[in-house]
Amino acid sequence: MAELILKQAIKNYSIKNYKDAYPVFKKLAKTQTEAAYFLGLMYFYGQYVNQDYSLAFKNFRKAWEGLYPNAIYMLGVCFEEGKGTKSDLNQAFELYQAAAKNDSHLAMLKIAKFYEEGKVVKKSLKKAIELYVKLSKYNEPYAMYKIGSFYLEGKGLKKSMDNAYIWLNKALSFGSIEAMNYFRLMGSKSKSDARTKEELYLAAKAMLAKDEFEGAIMLLEIAAKEHHLEAIFTLSDVYLKGLGVKQSKNKAFKILLKYSELKEPKLYYKIGKFYEEGIGVPSSYIKAASFYELASKNYEPAKEALFEIRGY
Repeated sequence: MAELILKQAIKNYSIKNYKDAYPVFKKLAKTQTEAAYFLGLMYFYGQYVNQDYSLAFKNFRKAWEGLYPNAIYMLGVCFEEGKGTKSDLNQAFELYQAAAKNDSHLAMLKIAKFYEEGKVVKKSLKKAIELYVKLSKYNEPYAMYKIGSFYLEGKGLKKSMDNAYIWLNKALSFGSIEAMNYFRLMGSKSKSDARTKEELYLAAKAMLAKDEFEGAIMLLEIAAKEHHLEAIFTLSDVYLKGLGVKQSKNKAFKILLKYSELKEPKLYYKIGKFYEEGIGVPSSYIKAASFYELASKNYEPAKEALFEIRGY
């Protein structure tokens, strides 16, 4: 009887009927490892319940102790991201390896990423690519996207626009948002991409709030390229603060300067501030004043800043 009730709860969960799924998972979690796993997911993602990483970790551990395979991967995520427990990349990697032995594609993707970035293991693009190629045979969109991006950048593979297009297009056909983003960044917006630049910007902001820097930066780059002003400022701020990237005040400045052709008063003002305060560029009151002057006709803070420098 309990198995039938759990099966129905899992079905409810799959169609996002969290309200009916939650009480069943909570009731059965003490005795059913699968229920503990799904209860952990609900706490981890804040589905119907308040997001609680501690409770998520507790339930994933319970499911893992009951030898439920998917829980191994989610425990790895908790250890990698320090959610519900202290961050431990070595523990995360070991758990991903264990999950991969149970044919978890998500775990294999994580391992590939560890090798790609050199996290707790010696950096090896060769091993990362081998895993991505293996996963591509199972039609994993993200793996296809990564292979395409490597061909595009000449990273670990000989640079080839033709091969990059083939792999990115294949990834797109399997629903890869990352591939969709890459095409759009290259100025080749796919027919299936109906997102506005405002939607991209808002999505990026939400991702930054969750420390999902890689995806956020990609969306900000696209929105900035399409002249979304706040996306330009946020992208500059990402490099200024070193959010998911190596901190570079000069890069932050160059992003603003790159889009100065938009002739936006607020943008001129920010460039002026960088010059005045010497942020990522040698301090120059003369250059600061010139940008403040460009902005002063339509932006009051620029007018005030110009007065502070010139006195008139």
